[in-house]
Amino acid sequence: MPFYKNNNNKLNRSSDYANTFTLYKRVSEQYNDQSVLDYVNKLIPKGVSEESDNGQSLKPLLHWFKTDFMKWMPKQLQCVACTEIGSNSNSTKIMTAQVIRGDSKIRRKSEIHTCNQCGSQVFFPRYINIVNIADTRIGRCSEWSILFGAILNSLSIRTRMVHDFLDHCWNESLIDDKWIHIDSTLEYPICYDHPYYYEQNWGKEYKYILSFSESTLDDVTRCYTEHWDTVQKRRGKMKDKLQEYQMIYSEV
Repeated sequence: MPFYKNNNNKLNRSSDYANTFTLYKRVSEQYNDQSVLDYVNKLIPKGVSEESDNGQSLKPLLHWFKTDFMKWMPKQLQCVACTEIGSNSNSTKIMTAQVIRGDSKIRRKSEIHTCNQCGSQVFFPRYINIVNIADTRIGRCSEWSILFGAILNSLSIRTRMVHDFLDHCWNESLIDDKWIHIDSTLEYPICYDHPYYYEQNWGKEYKYILSFSESTLDDVTRCYTEHWDTVQKRRGKMKDKLQEYQMIYSEV
């Protein structure tokens, strides 16, 4: 059965959310898999790991992950072969992307980027499996947050996924009994405990921001907006959807 197909009628009624719910349910399950946590923990340089124990100082960990470990995958790729042949920017060729739906719990989908001029291709698998993400070390905000959440959990820093249902996701970690915003794709210090950053600087107009643990889904939108009344008006008929979302999440 393909990964994103589900015969549950309740799930199909909210199919726009179902795919995301299923993804984060599988990720959250891996956050409690000790073999996964042991694997990613071994990737952390010893000095960085020691400084980051118990969330006392995540700056070294965030810097290492963003600067030294992970690589960002652009949504639009330039053909390296055609660019190298050309002598100026006018010769740069943007590759055409084809998305192929995944069919397992390992990969949710794949992208094949093809140059229309020379035919060269770049294959980008969008993994669900954390070990695969750790091995490839490349991705966008979802891959970065999925893996960084596992790394934090491997350091005994309880961490979950957060998704804004616009175009971004990040992590929250439980530090000093408070859920703290952490975004490994951003520079320090904005990446740590700056929950209003997206609304203030990216012009985000939220309806729902949800956090995901293995057995629970929570509405955390209010933590990320300074305009809660506006968000509630924006939700309109969606304002009473949380209980339905929680039910669907328990069934995926």
